[in-house]
Amino acid sequence: MRMRKKVHAAKVYPLKRHAKVRPVKAHPGKALPVKVHSVEGYDFSREQLFFFDTNIWLYIYGPIGFSDPRSDLYSRVLKEIRASNSSIYINCLIISEFINAFARIEFKQQSEFSKYKEFRNSPGFRPVAQDISHNLKKILRSTLTCDPEMQEVNLPEIMEIFEQGKYDFNDLVFAEICRAKDMVFVTHDKDFRDLGVEILTANERLLGGEEEED
Repeated sequence: MRMRKKVHAAKVYPLKRHAKVRPVKAHPGKALPVKVHSVEGYDFSREQLFFFDTNIWLYIYGPIGFSDPRSDLYSRVLKEIRASNSSIYINCLIISEFINAFARIEFKQQSEFSKYKEFRNSPGFRPVAQDISHNLKKILRSTLTCDPEMQEVNLPEIMEIFEQGKYDFNDLVFAEICRAKDMVFVTHDKDFRDLGVEILTANERLLGGEEEED
C-alpha cells in the first residue's frame, strides 16, 4: 500500500472527564444496544473519527507469516478512511500491544529458541525489531495520538468492571476512549459486543451472523 509522504506530527487530544464505562454489570450476558457496522458497503465518505484495535493493525502491518484473508479487507478500510476527511487515532497501549504481538508471532515462527526472552536478547532479534519499527512508522504516518492523562480515565469504575474477570483491562480503556471521543472502533474482536461502543467490523459473529472462529 502506498503511504502518503509526510512527517508524522503527533497531536494529543484530552478526553472528557468522567467518561463512563458501561458494560452491563447486573446482567453480564446481556449486550448493550450499540451500532455494529459491516465494512462491506460502509459509507466512508462521512467525516468521522476511528480507533483501530491492535488486531486490525496486525492484519495490515503484521509479520508476513501472519498473512490472513482479512489483511486485504482491512487494508482497504484503511485506504478508504485515508482517502476521506476522517481521522484515525492511536495510543501507547495499542502501540505496545502491536510491538509485543508482532515480536511474539515472529518468536513462534522460529525454532532456535524455546524461551521468548532468549529470542528477544539474541542478535537474530535485531532484524525483527527493524521490521517492527518500519511498520510502526507507517502506522504513525496515518494516525493521530489520543493518549489520556490517567486522571482523565475513570480507573475505579474500570477496575470494578475488570473485577468481573470477563474483560481485558486494555479493552476497557479503549472502549472508554472511543465513547469519550465519539469514535468508531474498528475491530475483529467479538469481546467488544457489550462495551457500548460503535463498531466497524468484518466479523460475522459481531454482526449477528454465523459463528466465526478466532
